[in-house]
Amino acid sequence: MKQLQFVLLLFTIFPTITFSQQLTLEGRVVNEQDEALLGAHIHINNRFVLAGENGSYRIGALKEGEHRINVSYIGFRTLDTLISLAEDTVVNFKLKEDAAALEEVFINSHARRRSSENIEKVNKKYLQEQFSGSLATSLERLPGVNASEIGAGASKPIIRGIGFNRVAVTENGIKQEGQQWGADHGLEIDAFSVEDIEIIKGVGAIEHGSDAIGGVIKIINDRVPGEGLSGEVIGLTKSVNNTLTASTNLALRNKRFFYKIKATGSEFGDYSVPTDTIVYLNRNVPIFNNRLKNTAGKEINLYGQVGYLGEHYKGSLSISNVYFKSGFFPGAHGIPSTNRVQDDGDQRNIEYPFQRVNHLKLINKNEWFFHNFKLEAILGFQNNHRQEWSRFHTHYTGQLAPAVNPDLELNFDLNTYDAQVKFTKDFIENHTTSIGVQTQLQDNTISGYNFLLPEYARVNQGIYATHSYRVSKNINLNAGARLDLSKIKIESFYDSNLYEYLIGNGSTTATATDYATRSEQTTRNFSNVNVMAGALFNFHKNWDFSINTGTSFRLPTAIELGANGIHHGSFRHERGDSNLDPEKGYVLDTKLNYRKNDLKASLSPYLYYFENYIFLNPSGRFSILPHAGQVYQFTQSEALLTGVEFDFYTAFAEKWHTQFTFEYLYNRQVTSDKSRNFPLPFTPPVNGFLEIGYDFSHKSKTFKNTEIFANSTFAFQQERVAQNEEITPGYQVFGGGLRTNIEIANFKAAINLQVSNIFNTKYFNHTNFYRALEIPEMGRNIQLMVKIPIK
Repeated sequence: MKQLQFVLLLFTIFPTITFSQQLTLEGRVVNEQDEALLGAHIHINNRFVLAGENGSYRIGALKEGEHRINVSYIGFRTLDTLISLAEDTVVNFKLKEDAAALEEVFINSHARRRSSENIEKVNKKYLQEQFSGSLATSLERLPGVNASEIGAGASKPIIRGIGFNRVAVTENGIKQEGQQWGADHGLEIDAFSVEDIEIIKGVGAIEHGSDAIGGVIKIINDRVPGEGLSGEVIGLTKSVNNTLTASTNLALRNKRFFYKIKATGSEFGDYSVPTDTIVYLNRNVPIFNNRLKNTAGKEINLYGQVGYLGEHYKGSLSISNVYFKSGFFPGAHGIPSTNRVQDDGDQRNIEYPFQRVNHLKLINKNEWFFHNFKLEAILGFQNNHRQEWSRFHTHYTGQLAPAVNPDLELNFDLNTYDAQVKFTKDFIENHTTSIGVQTQLQDNTISGYNFLLPEYARVNQGIYATHSYRVSKNINLNAGARLDLSKIKIESFYDSNLYEYLIGNGSTTATATDYATRSEQTTRNFSNVNVMAGALFNFHKNWDFSINTGTSFRLPTAIELGANGIHHGSFRHERGDSNLDPEKGYVLDTKLNYRKNDLKASLSPYLYYFENYIFLNPSGRFSILPHAGQVYQFTQSEALLTGVEFDFYTAFAEKWHTQFTFEYLYNRQVTSDKSRNFPLPFTPPVNGFLEIGYDFSHKSKTFKNTEIFANSTFAFQQERVAQNEEITPGYQVFGGGLRTNIEIANFKAAINLQVSNIFNTKYFNHTNFYRALEIPEMGRNIQLMVKIPIK
């Protein structure tokens, strides 16, 4: 109750003074042909309006003096300028089509920052150019971003060494909810359907709640398309696993209404690795023909959206479905066996064991815009249905195969319902306050002949407020607070077959009951308060500096509270603790930016401290379950994480450009026993990326914006490893390619040809799911993408 009173009191102290109308700015937003740009975004100070049907806009209640204005529209260069007002003024804005390659890839790369948040912004063109099999791996060249991969098409993002349930991924305001707790579970989002992405590092939990302790990846898929029919058709092929992918994005806009249809189909075979043997559980496992058996897969994704754009309203209804099926390398599931990895002569078939996941998502987003306030309401529904299939096997006598789907080992069916409202208002000049309320309901059911995750139901509720104050044109301040209330109910699960097996092998009744009680019925209530504050200083026309500090949190998952069984995906017996508390973190994040002409550089030092970081700790005792090994217990301890990111881009000598990113990260557990202060698991090593490119044939009528490039990715040896992790040697791999746009009469196409790991180097990625099996990264890969625009 005290926490609730605290937040309510915080809301009441925000300014509530209204102001009378003073000066008015109005006009039109058009293109170079003087055609109206309906739905153009006009930002002035902290206020926002949309251009009407004839491109007109009107903003009232402005004070005399200088104001910063930002006008943007998809496909056009953003206009960022200052306007001095002494009386009611009419200003018309004419936007130019965006033809600059850099601005197409890095949004607002030269514009001054308007928020203290540490944000990286990329758009669809960047994702397509950097596509490497999944959304998470396509973001790895951004500073501080890595990926945890399993196979060739599934991965999840890691931000500053923090991943899994500690990175929130949202689409149009709705948090993606699946079985993201598992290292062998990917992120079920179609990378080809993504329009824009914002990556928030540091303080991200105020608006996004639990799971944002490491950062937020915001996917924006409701951009208003241009009038008429537009879109693209994409074809992709990869040599490393014989990928064949086709994707199409179509958009139709007719004045107020707009429609989008997106579809992607992909099929790939077993991928090649530069080795013929791996070592797992002290056994040599052969890799025949340098192909990792049963890593083939397929993906079918569909997306539809209908939207409406009015003078004061923008709304959209989106529905998407992602289907993914891929095999598990047989040597990574259960006990290693040479017979199971024998070449079957078919590189594209999917045999047991395999995973199959279907993610259905509906999002209804509504926004009302007025002169000095905005109201946003979002409703969402998700169904994540994940299955793991393996030929029925039992580790103890007495267990019979299910009558239905006898080879279904694990089945998780998660339903998530979301509702949220956000109100934003300019109460007085240069002061903007947002207040939001969020509710989420979850229900997860299970089946299958094995047990790992219990059934559970969860309710999460949050209320938050943020306030920003533009002190001057060079200084912005912001602050926020959030209260979360959550309840989780975990169902019990008792394995009578296991009990009889253990009793028959001489275990005591108490021991047999303890192991056979795979999950106890548990009800937990959680509450948490978070605060944050930040400042942005534009202290020079080319320099800015931001600092953010605050708290963040994460609620324990059902797997951490109630697991008790063999997790084949992680090769161990995992056991939860129903008494775990929510993770609580403290963050200090800074960023120094420099921009001048075609040079951009940033330096980002940061520090995280966790009071009670949750991790799997080797218990020192062996499980009595057959083939289980050591028991790993979910536990908590203090933890420290710090590091620095560096990003540099420049164009020089007219046709050359280069990009360099570098990341250093250090972390460790903090316990009373210093000998147990191990690093946190899945910690990326010191790593970096360097690319240099050359632009040529500017005068060619057929080939336009042609670029050749060469790059290198490197990592130092990771010898600071968590318990049960292997030291990972350092590496350096090289790549290169060519990008060009072809125009022949009315035919246009964008060609992107690139080669990665040119020298077929054998190396290991410390954050890869298969690292524990000594399976190296993929071998040489030649990738060709062809994109044909539709207008």
